[in-house]
Amino acid sequence: MIVIAALAGMPRLLLPRRFAELQQAKLKQANAVSRTRLLSLLGIGGAVVFALLYFTHWRHETWLPVAIVFSVLSSAEFFFQATFNSLESLVFQNRLLGILYIGLCVASYLMLSRV
Repeated sequence: MIVIAALAGMPRLLLPRRFAELQQAKLKQANAVSRTRLLSLLGIGGAVVFALLYFTHWRHETWLPVAIVFSVLSSAEFFFQATFNSLESLVFQNRLLGILYIGLCVASYLMLSRV
């Protein structure tokens, strides 16, 4: 999880404008409304599956809060990209999410190193 969070954050911090241009081109190809609706349905389905797994198997796992935060960041990224898809807002989102992903990487390391 530490490596994944670092890999998600680095391009967003190092090349936010280029990353935003690539995201904007991808969003122009896809229909943003159907993408948002599909992500909402996937989020609800994922939450139901997660709740079932949590209450049956994963109650005391250490990695679970890290996975929850990473999932929330990823789903928020998809939602905000579909909603605010101008180049400047995508650049801002990339910088903000890059900082959050790197923060998650550091927090994951600190949290999991204590186990």
